[in-house]
Amino acid sequence: MNQPSPSPPPSTTPAGGWIRGTASKAFFIMMLALLPLAIATIIVNWRSIRTTEQEKQELLVVATRQNAAQLAATITSIQTAQSLTANVLADNPADISICDRLQHLFSAMTGNGGLLVAIVDRQDRLRCRSTEGARLVAAWRQAGRDAPDVLLVPDLDGLLIRAASRDGSITALALYMQPALRKLTSDEGKDANQIVTLHQDRNRLVLSSSAAVESRSHPRLQGQAIVASGKGGAHPLMLGIEVTDTLTSNARIFSLLMPLLLWVAAVFLGWLVVHWLLIKPLTTLRREIAAYTPGKIVRPPHLSRLASSEIEELGETFHQMSQEVARHEEDMRAALERQTRLTREVHHRVKNNLQIISSLISLHWRAAEDANEGDAYLSIQRRVDALAVVQRNHYAELDEELGLRARPMMNEIASALKISARVQSGRNIEIAVDCDDVMLHQDVATAIAFMTAELADLVIAHAPDQRFTISLLRLDGVEGQARFSLVSPIFRKAEGSETETVRLYERVLAGLARQLRTPLGHDGALGEYHIAIPVNG
Repeated sequence: MNQPSPSPPPSTTPAGGWIRGTASKAFFIMMLALLPLAIATIIVNWRSIRTTEQEKQELLVVATRQNAAQLAATITSIQTAQSLTANVLADNPADISICDRLQHLFSAMTGNGGLLVAIVDRQDRLRCRSTEGARLVAAWRQAGRDAPDVLLVPDLDGLLIRAASRDGSITALALYMQPALRKLTSDEGKDANQIVTLHQDRNRLVLSSSAAVESRSHPRLQGQAIVASGKGGAHPLMLGIEVTDTLTSNARIFSLLMPLLLWVAAVFLGWLVVHWLLIKPLTTLRREIAAYTPGKIVRPPHLSRLASSEIEELGETFHQMSQEVARHEEDMRAALERQTRLTREVHHRVKNNLQIISSLISLHWRAAEDANEGDAYLSIQRRVDALAVVQRNHYAELDEELGLRARPMMNEIASALKISARVQSGRNIEIAVDCDDVMLHQDVATAIAFMTAELADLVIAHAPDQRFTISLLRLDGVEGQARFSLVSPIFRKAEGSETETVRLYERVLAGLARQLRTPLGHDGALGEYHIAIPVNG
């Protein structure tokens, strides 16, 4: 019987209860103490820091995009010159002067040594003089066929650019060296606090950097822009610029000083208020709740007069809840015990009844005078024994609540079928079992047990000298599914001696497959019936 909840004290009114609450007391005290500092912090820091950060970030992004565009235009010019040179050499291989003109053009663009050139044919033979031609060709071949036309090669300390002739017979390679790239993308002397890098996939090349910048702990602003990319946007070449945010760092240091003052005041005043009104009562209550176990009654702890009324009511609420939980736990435990006993009794009786039925069928088989009548009794007994095996294994695994173990069940069914075949035909039928260690639901186990008994009946009656294989294996790549198959030469379509009988068995198998809500498969050439079933474990 539930206990009525305690009524609030007579002096407690809605307004008075709210004012007495710990949250309201802490709110008013801390609001009055921290309001001046909070206003000063908001006015001084918020607008200046946010505005400065946004402006510097926007300027950095614009500068990065401009440098990326300038580099992209230069790369395009280089590729255009390479394509023209490659086309000339493809059309007129004897025109070697084009190589000097290309080198002269590149020297005018980047200065001496800024661009290294190598022009090769399909057999990787150099068509123009080049001091580093072999290294350029080796780097390009190492990158593979899928490499983009603009490839970042940190080992060569530069950017490898490729262009080919129209017929693809001539390939022009140019290595854009790091000093020339730094001169093009960095503002030397203007901003010594920047780091300029090129990124492509996992490769990274630093164009300009300052040891002072890398050693500083100040926050950095970053900007990135795409310079070039391969087909479909693959292998993008990114230009990145990082700048030390000195101005923002100073502003942030100043902004941290103001919250520090607020924090000191809040800690001191908050400790005085919250410690006596909230922390000590909550610690006492927490100690009682931490020792709680299901079924135990929580006793409201004795609290001091300074404790909040809400905590006192919370302790009483825990006390009432623990009483309710204890009653429900006891009721559920008793109901579970009754249900478990009833379930075990039902399964035990079903198992015994199936054993009795099997024994009665065996008596009738022994008393049968006609051979066909005896075979019919044995056929029925095989099906009953298969169901009894399922029920017996389910009863054994009832406490685990995971289902039936398939491997011992299938082995037991196979053993029973061998004995039945020896009794009926006088032969030792060969039954092979290949089963993974999986768990089956009782409904699934019953269906496949009946399938096995049905087809085993067909094999025993018409082909006892043929091998009968039972297989239950997990499906690769499919979680919670297994393939159950029954194989025997008599199941082949070429075997036509028992057509009507086989059709009768197939109708029974189709009905069992519909019970499992999955299609039944038949491989006529292999002599196999198979079906996908759900499994556990």
